[in-house]
Amino acid sequence: LYTGSMNVKYGILSLLEAFAHISDPNIRLLLCGLGDAEPIIHRYCGADSRISFLGKVSHEKVLSLQSKVTVLVNPRQNNEEFTKYSFPSKTMEYLASGVPVVAYKLDGIPDEYDEYLNYVADNSPESLANKLTEICNMDEEDRMEMGKRGAEFVLKNKNAEVQTRRILEFIQQLKRTMSSSWLH
Repeated sequence: LYTGSMNVKYGILSLLEAFAHISDPNIRLLLCGLGDAEPIIHRYCGADSRISFLGKVSHEKVLSLQSKVTVLVNPRQNNEEFTKYSFPSKTMEYLASGVPVVAYKLDGIPDEYDEYLNYVADNSPESLANKLTEICNMDEEDRMEMGKRGAEFVLKNKNAEVQTRRILEFIQQLKRTMSSSWLH
């Protein structure tokens, strides 16, 4: 499942190309969202009945789908200037779902996420197809454990209380630094 912007610059075409390299008839691709690539997505859907484009759906429906699929994918590659500063919010949402996440290692994703995300080796469609197939073909128990670890990480370490505490600590440190610089 991919939920989000269906814009070319965010990698949707790479995902569609990668999916064309997956021959397993039991692996399906669900897409939810809107964007400039919709005409191309419709062509892929017409050529491959395993691809379903749901368009815009409610956030509640997205969350429901995310919790029920085998793997979640973010096809945004690390090949644009903006990805240096990019941390897609869907990363947190995906991890919180308890389902394994396949993504590219973006410069904006801190290393602490590395053990919870399944990174694609390179930008080739074959690499993305291989990673998706690998996760889909994992033992179900192992796959569920992988998703559970990602959810626990996000829910324990990235919740509103923890993040608010980090902001307050940062502000306090900034105040201390500014106060001491005024004294000198």
